[in-house]
Amino acid sequence: MSMKDDHSPRWKKLLIGLSLLPLLWWPVSLMHARGGALDETERLLMMIFPFYALITVGLAWYCRDERPEVMWVLLVVLWLSYAATYALAAI
Repeated sequence: MSMKDDHSPRWKKLLIGLSLLPLLWWPVSLMHARGGALDETERLLMMIFPFYALITVGLAWYCRDERPEVMWVLLVVLWLSYAATYALAAI
């Protein structure tokens, strides 16, 4: 696909890119997660979450032109997942 064929507006690309910004805070959040009192399952979820976020953003980027509804669903679920995992780290 050439650059001419790319019909998605810049705001969509910016929104998808901004969805990765919370990952910059991820190491700090993981370090301070309840003072290290996470059980084994919670720690595993916290460790694999960045991979989930990267895959979700990649899929949202892939379907942004052809299936914008799927892009929105992926991003909203990702944002809700950010909120849930930060809550897990804070509790």
